[in-house]
Amino acid sequence: MQLCIAVYVTLNGFKAFTLFDSGSTTDSISLQAVRVVKLPVFTLEDSVSLQLGCMGSRSKIFYSAELAVEFASIDAKHHFNVINIDRYDCILGTHFMRRYGVMLDFQTNTICVGGKPYPYPTLSVGEEAAVVSNRQQQVAQVRQPQRASSKQE
Repeated sequence: MQLCIAVYVTLNGFKAFTLFDSGSTTDSISLQAVRVVKLPVFTLEDSVSLQLGCMGSRSKIFYSAELAVEFASIDAKHHFNVINIDRYDCILGTHFMRRYGVMLDFQTNTICVGGKPYPYPTLSVGEEAAVVSNRQQQVAQVRQPQRASSKQE
């Protein structure tokens, strides 16, 4: 597993497991997080194509949301696309980082906001793996009763 820069960021009062992704040109929140927190979303008039870095890997963005973001010295409303993210609750890309002066230091695995280091450590490989494993178990537990009830019908 590669070490990424992941931390918890508060979105509308929800502690979101967040990836800071310097290769992403969109800021996104997962459909699962939207459902859990019951966030209000807006349907886009025209869907937007989402293309990842590999051929044939495309999706569409149909929804967006304005969320309150609290992280380090940032306390602001920010626009997010709602997409089907697998591993994280949120992905913050270059738009967010440029807007709020966020810099990633891959040498020390730290995040700086406005030239100041974020005072909490980013998640280690082990911590991130534990969060992902825990989430996978929670999803399996939620899906298991659904499967059992559909078999009974």
